[in-house]
Amino acid sequence: MRLANASNSMYQWTFRCLLIAFLFAFSACGFHLRGYTDLSFKTIYISNSQSELGRDLTRNMKNNGVKVVSDVETADISLEILHESRQKRILSLGGSAGTNTGAVREYELFYSVAYRLKDKSGKSWSRTQHIDSRRDFSYADAEALGKAYEESNLYDNMRSDTVRQMMRALAAYRPSVSNQPDETNADTPQ
Repeated sequence: MRLANASNSMYQWTFRCLLIAFLFAFSACGFHLRGYTDLSFKTIYISNSQSELGRDLTRNMKNNGVKVVSDVETADISLEILHESRQKRILSLGGSAGTNTGAVREYELFYSVAYRLKDKSGKSWSRTQHIDSRRDFSYADAEALGKAYEESNLYDNMRSDTVRQMMRALAAYRPSVSNQPDETNADTPQ
């Protein structure tokens, strides 16, 4: 019985040591959970806030303690979504076994957003920013329903990536009166 207890306590001690070593190694690699973004404003107006991108941005703002207002006059800054688009292009064609038909084998998906920030006075904090994403996916007519679902998920993932990039950019903006570019109407997407 003593041997079993000694063996059991040795396993517990070894397990604890390995757990502590793992936690130290894990913390040393720089991993940390995504937390709040440090934003320099308390209220924001988001143009086109009813789009999927606008709803995702609104949710992220609220999670970071920023109030999304419906009147541009009451906002500390306004985020203008100038352009948002989705495109799909055929990437490759191929024939089925024994046929010479040009069936689509792969598609290339594009998701593009252009936006800019303005302060209360209407002056831009930044030039127009562009975020472009691209994903490839294979396609088969026999799996059309599943591939439509996969395509939708890929667009959702690209939009989520775009929101994360926009939040990082918003965290970097610190308004200063001396270096704000004046481009209220000069910079529009092409």
